[in-house]
Amino acid sequence: MKKTTLLIALLFITFMSEAQVIVASQDFNTALGWTSSGTGWARRTTGGAPACSPFEGAGMARFNCYDLAQGTTVRLTSPAIALTGATYRVKLNMFRDGTYPEDQDNIKVYVNTTGLGGGILLGTIYRSSALAPAVSADGWYSYSFDIPGAITGNRFINILGTSDYGNNIFIDNITIEEIPAIDAEMNSININSIVSLGSKAISGVVKNFGSTAITSLDLKWQVDAGTIYTQNLTGLNIAPGATYAFSHPNQWTATPGLYSLKVWISNVNGGTGDSNVNNDQIIKSIAVASNSTNRTPLYEKFSSATCPPCYSFNVNNFTPFFNTGSNASNMAFISYQVNWPSSGDPYYTAETGTRVAYYGVTGAPTLYVDAKEGTNSIPMLQADLNAALANPAFFVLTPTKNLEGNVMTVNLNVLPYLTGTYKIHVAVVEKLTTGNVASNGETSFKHVMMKMMPNANGTTVNFTHDVPFTTTLTADLSGTFIEQMSDLEVVVFIQDSNKNVMQAKYATQQSLSTTDFDAASKISLYPNPSNGIVKIKTNEVVDVVVTDLTGKVVFTMNQVGNDSQMNLSSLQKGIYLAKLIGKETEQTQKIILK
Repeated sequence: MKKTTLLIALLFITFMSEAQVIVASQDFNTALGWTSSGTGWARRTTGGAPACSPFEGAGMARFNCYDLAQGTTVRLTSPAIALTGATYRVKLNMFRDGTYPEDQDNIKVYVNTTGLGGGILLGTIYRSSALAPAVSADGWYSYSFDIPGAITGNRFINILGTSDYGNNIFIDNITIEEIPAIDAEMNSININSIVSLGSKAISGVVKNFGSTAITSLDLKWQVDAGTIYTQNLTGLNIAPGATYAFSHPNQWTATPGLYSLKVWISNVNGGTGDSNVNNDQIIKSIAVASNSTNRTPLYEKFSSATCPPCYSFNVNNFTPFFNTGSNASNMAFISYQVNWPSSGDPYYTAETGTRVAYYGVTGAPTLYVDAKEGTNSIPMLQADLNAALANPAFFVLTPTKNLEGNVMTVNLNVLPYLTGTYKIHVAVVEKLTTGNVASNGETSFKHVMMKMMPNANGTTVNFTHDVPFTTTLTADLSGTFIEQMSDLEVVVFIQDSNKNVMQAKYATQQSLSTTDFDAASKISLYPNPSNGIVKIKTNEVVDVVVTDLTGKVVFTMNQVGNDSQMNLSSLQKGIYLAKLIGKETEQTQKIILK
């Protein structure tokens, strides 16, 4: 799915940190700095296609594969670098993503005696996470290439970008450094940013970036300011450029909450001197979940009634996929109608513009599945949905909606299994519109976003695991593009600070009772939230049927009178619905077990 539509030079640094010598570097924080041989390389502060942020600092370099024709190559070349007879290494960070997995967008790293193309090829990295070197998840990865032999004189580093018309390539933090005698790096740790409670192995990879074999080191880990666990490793033989996979003998007993895990190495080769202590540790924020629940994936599509490729994608791919089987009921879907090409979609809003900027969207159509860019063919769309459904969620989200006149009221009920700061977004969409027909041939449009509540920036919430959160939002829908007030859905979703979508749901119609409110108010359940023992206050005898959110009956009790109690302590934490049936009333109330 594709659209149709320097002030500073290389920063030269020569310094010594023990034995480490960096002869040149570029972090793209203030300018591109290096020379692009044509249109393709540019500095960016935020990334789109795929969405990403700089590895560190304020900037990164982007090669625009998303727009460049297949086979287009553009060179990014450093200024001359004066080398003094040692052996050297080029290091950089590159963002890898899994969208368009077969597209062979790549960079090749060369060293040359001129600022022109060619030279000695040091290595190739493909943008697709499925291609070499394959990685398991989207994100930033570190790569290094040793320049063969001792070199004296000026050299240039050339990074040749090749487009296969896939996603963009992003790189950051390029350094050229002397290869030191001893340099052990904590290369990676094998733990997710969200984990379940229980015992967790602390494992990872150490890499030898020096020219001397590593024979011994200490492996250490610590959670927050807790106990430091140390493993003394001797008798090693980690050759230059080789890696060592470790698993620490002490495991972490993880309990629900938010933690900082530090894993590091020390005392390399008996403490004879690690030349670069800056790469000896990894610190990672870990959220431990108290529970998990089923996920509803969020589909966000950026489209336009004036975009010819949007017609092809929507009519031939997305709409048939959406209408297949239970797909529509297994996802939450929002279509943002953008203001390009030309004058764009007649139903464009400034709130859509905020979401465009949030993701760094540069073309239409663009589809995001749980904030990761989606694909175009029906089989790949189905594979994306199946994969998203298989991922657990850590928020039980049960929103309700009520429309009175032009005023929409949304009640949000959230049971978080994670502690942390997140944003709740609420979008009012119209299920079918025809008033925004323009020039691309489409005659109707699904789930068009009309209003975000309270706005497109969402509501920031500091959640605590197992502590229910409730709030109410209202919005006057007067002045929007809504064609039929009876044709509205409300999509509620939660995102973290890295744009990851944690959970999404459609709001259900608010309904307190099948009779009048006065009759319904005669029955109440308390305490609510509860630890499992729930009492009933009622003016009449009722039958009680408790179901989970899938509709499965989990508890029944007949002929319940005033001050009776239900013992629900055998049920898992979460949100349940209690149907209360009496002679004068029938109503449904929510029960939260914490």
